[in-house]
Amino acid sequence: MADKHNDISSTELRANTPEQAVLSTPTDDIHVANGAADKSKNQKIRKATNIILIVVAFLFVFHLIADRYIPSTDLGRVRGFVVPITPQVSGEVIEILTTPNTLIRKGQVLARINPRDYEIALFTAEQNVTQAGQNMGALTANVTAAKAKVVNAEANFTNAKVQSKRIFTMVEQQVMSEADADNARAELASAEAGVASAKADLAKAEERLGSEGENNTAVKSALLALEQAELNLARSEIKAPTDGVASNFRLKEGFYANAGQPVMTFISSEDVWIEANFRENSLGNMQAGDKVEFALDYAPGEVFTGKVAYIDYGVDWGQSEQTGKLAQTTGQTGWLRQSQRFPVTIHFDDEEAKGLRRVGGQADVMVYTEENSLMNLFGKFWIRVVSWFSYVR
Repeated sequence: MADKHNDISSTELRANTPEQAVLSTPTDDIHVANGAADKSKNQKIRKATNIILIVVAFLFVFHLIADRYIPSTDLGRVRGFVVPITPQVSGEVIEILTTPNTLIRKGQVLARINPRDYEIALFTAEQNVTQAGQNMGALTANVTAAKAKVVNAEANFTNAKVQSKRIFTMVEQQVMSEADADNARAELASAEAGVASAKADLAKAEERLGSEGENNTAVKSALLALEQAELNLARSEIKAPTDGVASNFRLKEGFYANAGQPVMTFISSEDVWIEANFRENSLGNMQAGDKVEFALDYAPGEVFTGKVAYIDYGVDWGQSEQTGKLAQTTGQTGWLRQSQRFPVTIHFDDEEAKGLRRVGGQADVMVYTEENSLMNLFGKFWIRVVSWFSYVR
């Protein structure tokens, strides 16, 4: 009875009227509590969804604006001039004066080819020049002698003319006979022929001599051969064309180097730049001279500066049309088609990243198209964050 009385009392406490006593049961209370919890949970989910949508929309709009004013790319490569070192003369390598991938100054000797053959060729060329000079001296003397003969022949001819004139006068006066006149005519003709012969000999001597001094054909040929011999001897030393490093070579003393065949690869450190591939729709505000910040994978955590040098006006997009063939069309369509990228050349600021410019190295690039823009603050922050990603890439 006591338990029954307690149950009745508890029921009376939960309800003040009969209708309330009928509706207010323990199961109904549980449903009401669950409904309120579900409603609160749905409101939280809806609120979180709205926040996410707002953030996504903001980021999308921000990306569109940033892509125009602070375009960036992670498709940057350090580029430089790679020159194959090719000997210009053949011979045995007798000395190697450099090691791979160490800094070399312009004009520094990389390797030496046995110069003995070229020293002999130089000595021979010097002797040929001397001989050519001596020959020219002898020929000059011959010309001088020929000129003297011409003068002598002309004097004899002049004397023969005077003497023959006297004889002809005396023959007319019948002091001398006609035989004397005939002899005078013969001597005059002989003297005249002597002049012609002497002049012919002079012409031959002058022709053999040619031009005098360095313009003489034989002397000029000898001098050119001497210059070539000197050049070949100098080329027996293989020198660095610019500042840089020698790479990719396995030379050893005794190796026979052939002229025209590369023996090592040289990477110039003077002309180094970054080639960054930007999406086509990121180039709208970009122009030469814009300030650039970039991070090199080789130097994580560091940010360097540079400037946009120029933007390529065209790229090869796989359209190869030939005369006589039909035009080709691409099958790529849609709003989200793959974007075309264009190379942008970026020059380092003076002494920026000195010693870190490894050709082929990757770089993240940020371009600031406007000065003193608020977007630049985000760009500077982001490129510095990205620079630390190189530690985990």
